Amino acid sequence: MEKLLTIKEAAAFLNVSEMSLRRWTNTGKLKCYRLGGKNERRFIRRELENLLRPDEKGVPLGISNAAVKDSSHIAHFYKDPDESVMEGSAFLQSGLSRGESILIVSTEERSSQILANLNDLGFPVNRLRRTGLIVVSNGQSSFHEQLRFMTDIMARCPHGKGFRLLGDMVWAIEKGWDLEQINRLESKTNQVLTGNNRMFLCQYDLTRFGADGAMMAFDTHDLTVYRGEVRQSPYFTGSAV
Repeated sequence: MEKLLTIKEAAAFLNVSEMSLRRWTNTGKLKCYRLGGKNERRFIRRELENLLRPDEKGVPLGISNAAVKDSSHIAHFYKDPDESVMEGSAFLQSGLSRGESILIVSTEERSSQILANLNDLGFPVNRLRRTGLIVVSNGQSSFHEQLRFMTDIMARCPHGKGFRLLGDMVWAIEKGWDLEQINRLESKTNQVLTGNNRMFLCQYDLTRFGADGAMMAFDTHDLTVYRGEVRQSPYFTGSAV
């Protein structure tokens, strides 16, 4: 008979908190088995692995109940900073629930807000950062440095469990990047994503980027999110640089 895992072992396997597992079993999202006089939860490893596996409908995005392919590159357009934090947190929550590794590239203030949200949702943020399953960065000074940094982080991810990057592109403006450099990075990202269990959500503040920035994002992302709606980009050109 397959060994039953304790709630502590199951939480470590999924890289989530025990609180999250209790919530998922209470809502029926995850099956558990009750043993002993204390009615303690036990889990089957195979069923935990199924939770990490994408189904035929795709991988949960975490936004508007959308499911997308597991190599999606999504542009999220917003005007309200609170929307950026809310949607970004939901995107990462979905990934962490699946055991995926996380990279956040954003301003220090925005990153702190997102990490606080994840912590409130029951994810052991400090432990996940210590083990490298959550990495936070304010971005690099050049295209080549940023690409090298992203590639190194992805190479360290546990095989098969997936990877999500949340990038609020305001960081690039604050690093002095121009639109051409951002376009190169977004176009190169499409090459990096191909055929891999990776997902990137790039956020664009319309009050900072304007029409030219928005059109560049339409060109370089296969999916877009605006006002909570997830749609295919009609202008997506792929990985041309």
